[in-house]
Amino acid sequence: MKKTFILLLAIATFYNCKEETKIDAKYVIAKFQENTDRINTLEYRMQKIDTFANGGTVWNNTGIALIEKDKNDNVFGFSFYGKRDDIDKEYIYDAGKRFEISKTSKTYEVEPGNFGFIGSPGGQMVHQNIFKLDSIYKNITLSETQNSYLLSYEFENDTVYDVSNRLKVYELNKTDFFPIQIKQTSERLGNKSVSIAKFSDIKINENVTRTIKESKQELQNYTITQPEKRKPNKLLSKKLPLMELPGLFDKNTIIKVNNNKLTLIDFWEVWCSPCIASFPKVESLKNKFESELNVFGIVSEDYESAIKMVEKKGTTFQNLIGNNKLEKEFGVNSWPRYFLVDKNGIVQKEYFGFSEQIEKDIKEFITK
Repeated sequence: MKKTFILLLAIATFYNCKEETKIDAKYVIAKFQENTDRINTLEYRMQKIDTFANGGTVWNNTGIALIEKDKNDNVFGFSFYGKRDDIDKEYIYDAGKRFEISKTSKTYEVEPGNFGFIGSPGGQMVHQNIFKLDSIYKNITLSETQNSYLLSYEFENDTVYDVSNRLKVYELNKTDFFPIQIKQTSERLGNKSVSIAKFSDIKINENVTRTIKESKQELQNYTITQPEKRKPNKLLSKKLPLMELPGLFDKNTIIKVNNNKLTLIDFWEVWCSPCIASFPKVESLKNKFESELNVFGIVSEDYESAIKMVEKKGTTFQNLIGNNKLEKEFGVNSWPRYFLVDKNGIVQKEYFGFSEQIEKDIKEFITK
């Protein structure tokens, strides 16, 4: 009897002395990664609510995603199928190829490469943090509810894109540490942007209802179509249209885009991060070739925020107020867009985004 008592006492002492698992941010992150590493195939529904700083525009989209890990994919590390409920098209990225599928017409397009495909309607249903949490941050805190852990990340301000107060909160299920919701907030020029992703109907590995391979096999009964080639801009090699536009800082002053020397025209908008990131490069061209080059920025939305942005970035090249009619005349439907006009007023070049080629062409036209 005495031996039994001593044994029980020893067992009780062992368990009482045993250190309890410490539930902190480090533990939750490790459990998230541990469980994520077990996932090879994933299927879910997502509701994505985006409120943009520019004008408070709200997008509320729902859809599904099927994701398969692929160690041979050097870009995303996975293949995916995505479908937004409001878009009559389906999207597949697999083995370095992009598929855009129309079930209505039973046709599909296929192109090599991945550039921009994560931003397609189907790609928007694939969240960038579904398999990994952020590893670079300023601070992190942990809180919890009855059924979930909340990891709150605080990030340094992004001086390149002029984004501040960057926060992200992961709400993770206590059972499997899979995201229930991911909420991101940030500010630009005092305007707040919010992005909320809510996940439901989650299926993992053997519970997934179909595969990427099966989705592609359905294409055997479809007709492949060639993607439309980008048509040359109708303004190229033509005389620059008459451009007399209000100044951004003084709407009552009408400024004419002169043709007396080489001119670079920059179509940009406040919400366009690549536009803002390219400001210093455009400014550098203006300063480097000041005696031979005119530089004009044209913005057609949110003029008050545009003024604040120009002031904050210290941009000195002339900015003008554009409009939808002007954008249509120049065929501008993506930003930033640049046009190089020679000293005779002929539109010589069009650039989809900033590149080193712009400076090379400027030098070439100056020496002509």
